[in-house]
Amino acid sequence: MDPVWVSLIFKIAVTMSVVLAAAFTAERAGPFFGALIACLPVSAGPSYVLLAMQSQPRFIAETALESVAGTAAAAMFLAVYVLLAPRHGVLASLGSALGCGLASAALIRLVPWNSLAAILLILVTYSTVIALTRRIEFGTPVTRAERRWFELPLTALLVGLLVTTVVTLSQRLGPALTGLAALFPVTFSSLALALHSRLGGRVAAATMAGALRAMPGFALGALILHLTAVPMGVKFGLAAALATMLVWSGGLVAWRRWGA
Repeated sequence: MDPVWVSLIFKIAVTMSVVLAAAFTAERAGPFFGALIACLPVSAGPSYVLLAMQSQPRFIAETALESVAGTAAAAMFLAVYVLLAPRHGVLASLGSALGCGLASAALIRLVPWNSLAAILLILVTYSTVIALTRRIEFGTPVTRAERRWFELPLTALLVGLLVTTVVTLSQRLGPALTGLAALFPVTFSSLALALHSRLGGRVAAATMAGALRAMPGFALGALILHLTAVPMGVKFGLAAALATMLVWSGGLVAWRRWGA
């Protein structure tokens, strides 16, 4: 078999395995903790690792900066879905959220971002959408429904295809489009589709509202990668970014347990 196809199949298989494990666990953890698991960098993370194997540190740093700004588009996607899902069907809620997220990403693409501007964008966006969704109840009870055999494999396949596309086309897309493409909400979309159709809009909305609280940790991790990839090396930057995301999630767990 052609080595290129072997590499692509391997990338998809590895990513699918990660997504299957994350989605299987998220389904049983409840909305809040399920959101934390769903926000693990199971699509963007492998994309960056694989990009690091074939790209220069400067490219990784520029891509990470675009990902910082791109999390604002993810926030718009999540917020629209959270507000619509409890009262509307899955197609209307998800379709509206995707439309808003893609429109936001297109606007973000037009701006030449620097670190300060990206930080301000994230602060304003997430403080606004978290305030708008503050009434969502994370303790929404989960009534389990029978799993359809194709749901988790479909989620994993979509994420695997996204990772493969981002890595394969990265040199042609450039850092800006690569950074945004790595954040396309295929994981959230697939998870919302599965949760909404089987457990109802309130549970799906609570899960995505939890994701809104977790995503700033991803933005902060991407910022750390942007700042450290060139002076300290991509490996250090990736490790520091992952540690930052995990510390943020740990802080949310502590807030949920003792502060909420």
